[in-house]
Amino acid sequence: MEIQIEIKKRNRDFGIITWPLSLDFEIKTLFEQKNRIDLLYNDKTLKNRKVSYKYRKFSIGKKRLESMSDKKYFILSKKGSAIRISGR
Repeated sequence: MEIQIEIKKRNRDFGIITWPLSLDFEIKTLFEQKNRIDLLYNDKTLKNRKVSYKYRKFSIGKKRLESMSDKKYFILSKKGSAIRISGR
């Protein structure tokens, strides 16, 4: 399963990944409704990232998003027990 989310200005400003209400079911399924997830980003593991289902967001870090300045979309996919984040 792979989910594509558009990168918006507020994502870059605050270093967060947000998703629209229309993708809520897919995200909850991918994350298995866990409150904390492990992320894989550029072969680094970011452990225990808190997920807010109420506000539909989680943090990845502003500097990490700056490195994706040429990308228009986040691609979320599952790798083992972690969530892999890449750009397109």
